[in-house]
Amino acid sequence: MEITPKGILKINFLAHLNPFFYNGGGEQYTRAIVNEGRRRGHRIRVISVYPKSRRILSRLLRFRKPDLWMLFDVFNCPDHKKHFSDSFLKKIVSRENYILGQNAYGDICYLNALPCNGNIGDGTNCVEKKEDYFGVRGNNSGWRNGYCPVNDNKELFTKAVFNIFLSPLHASVFQKIYPGLKEKTFILKPLVDVDLFRDKGIKRDIKYASYGGHSETKGFYNIMEMFPNEEVIFFGSKNDKLPRKFGYGKVIGRIPYDEMPEFLNRVEYYIHMPRWPEPHGLIVNQAALSGCKLITNDNVGAMTHSYDMMDREAYRKNAEELWEKIEDTVKQKRCVKP
Repeated sequence: MEITPKGILKINFLAHLNPFFYNGGGEQYTRAIVNEGRRRGHRIRVISVYPKSRRILSRLLRFRKPDLWMLFDVFNCPDHKKHFSDSFLKKIVSRENYILGQNAYGDICYLNALPCNGNIGDGTNCVEKKEDYFGVRGNNSGWRNGYCPVNDNKELFTKAVFNIFLSPLHASVFQKIYPGLKEKTFILKPLVDVDLFRDKGIKRDIKYASYGGHSETKGFYNIMEMFPNEEVIFFGSKNDKLPRKFGYGKVIGRIPYDEMPEFLNRVEYYIHMPRWPEPHGLIVNQAALSGCKLITNDNVGAMTHSYDMMDREAYRKNAEELWEKIEDTVKQKRCVKP
C-alpha cells in the first residue's frame, strides 16, 4: 500500500489537453495550478486525452485511490475524435470527490465560443441558427445539430466540491444557468508572470493590435466598427477568413509565448472587445503590464476583478490562494468523514 506523508495530497488532475504539451490561455492556467501544487509538495498526476502519445500512459499512472480529483475543461475541443468516456466521467462524478475548473465554456456548450452568450433556451436544444454559426460567426466546422448539453452536464457542476471560474463575469454566466453554484464558487485571480511582462520603455511602432480579434468571438465586428479606417494587427491563429472577406486588418499569426513581452512592448493600443463574455483574457493583463493602453468593452472578464491590474504584488500569491482553499477543503472533508 502506498503511504503519503501527512498533509501531502495524492491528486489526479484530469484535462482534455495536457497543459505541459499545449500553450493556450487555458493551459497557461492549468500548468500554473499544477506547478504550484507540486511546489507545495502534493503528488499530482495529469491524465489527458491529448497528446495521443500520453493518453494510455497517463491513465495507467493515475492514482487508484486519490485524495482528490481535479477536472478542467473535460469536454474541451469537441471536434476532436477522442474524449474521456462517459462511463469514466460518471464514475468520478458519482463519488463527489472532485473539484471542477473552467477555462472557458466547453463543459456547457460544444459549439465554438458560446454563441448564445449564456442566454440558453431549454438546456437541450441550441438557440443558435446553423446559418449564423457558419455565416456571421465565420466558423468552418463544429456544428452539433442543435444539441445543447446544459441539462445533461448539470450533475458535473452540482456534485463538485466546488467550481473554479476565472473572473466574476465568467462565474456569473454559469450561476445564471445553474443558480445553485453560487455557494460552490471559487474565483481564481489571474496567474501572470509579472517578471516577464513589463514596460521596457522602447519605441512603440504598432498603433493597434488585438489577440484573436480577427475572429467573431474575440470581437472582429466590434473592432471593425470602432476603427474602420485603421490597420489593426491581429495575432493568434492564422485563420484570416473574416479579414479576407471584409478586407480589414492584418493577420500575422501566432507569436511564441517567450516573444510576447517584446511584441507587446511595440504595441501602443491593445484592443480587446469580444462578442462573448470572455472568461478572463490573460492577454489583457499581460498587455497592461507591458505598458499598452487598453481599449476594451464590458465583455472582458479580466476587467471585472476588484484588484488593481497594475499592482504586480496582487498577482504573486493567486495560485497559493487556490491551493490554500483546496487544502482546507480536503481537511474539512476528512474531519467530517465517519
